[in-house]
Amino acid sequence: MIILKPTYQEIDDVLEKMQVALEIAREQEPDFYAKYPMELRTEAEAEDIRVATREWNLPEEYLYFLKHYVPTSVSWSTDEYINLDIYGAKDLIGGQSGYNYNHVRDEPITDWPKDYLVIASDEGDPYCIDLSRGDTVIYTAEHGAGTWDFSVAYDNLTEFLHSVLRPRSLEDEEWEMDEDEQYNYYKVLITGPGTDKIKTLVFIKKVFSCDYAQAKAHLETVPLLVYKGIDRGAADIEAQLKGIGADYESRQISWDEFIRG
Repeated sequence: MIILKPTYQEIDDVLEKMQVALEIAREQEPDFYAKYPMELRTEAEAEDIRVATREWNLPEEYLYFLKHYVPTSVSWSTDEYINLDIYGAKDLIGGQSGYNYNHVRDEPITDWPKDYLVIASDEGDPYCIDLSRGDTVIYTAEHGAGTWDFSVAYDNLTEFLHSVLRPRSLEDEEWEMDEDEQYNYYKVLITGPGTDKIKTLVFIKKVFSCDYAQAKAHLETVPLLVYKGIDRGAADIEAQLKGIGADYESRQISWDEFIRG
């Protein structure tokens, strides 16, 4: 009798898109990613999976994800996230530190919901699944508020993963795209520090959600892509760059270049 392993096509699809997104980022900024390499492999070490499953009774969908999502120094920065770290199997136990357990005092943290497993963190804000449910509804709360006030962030794991792929500045209602409307697509690139290098670095820090040293590294790789999308978004970025006196270039691109980089 042949036992077929479960497959989750939606998870496979979004993982493929995450791989492509990372490849595009590396192609656009090869010098930067040579200094700060990121890698996303697709097969976890068997021992890492064994450790995770010994520790927790994980939902099958999430376990499938862990087996096929192996990040190394990967963080996702969007309008929604500053630097979202989604844990692979080998990082899962360490990712609980400071939430359910205080490793400095070597004691559990009593106000943490006992069935909540932190699967990702954005600058301290946890994203969790409730293991008592057996599903992958994603909960989040703001850290540093004194108490954990959790709410549902996404209905399932797939929705959560798709959230890291949303283009910058295209998430608000005014940016909803009518499929019947025709759009022009643009790239905006910083080509030099301009009249005020500090303001340009601050702008880069905001765009890439990075620290000052990383912003300086970005600026050294000019021309630096800071926006790719529809014309309205490009106009907004141009206005900001004009305001800070940065050197920049804006050029129209084809649909194919918009999709493929």
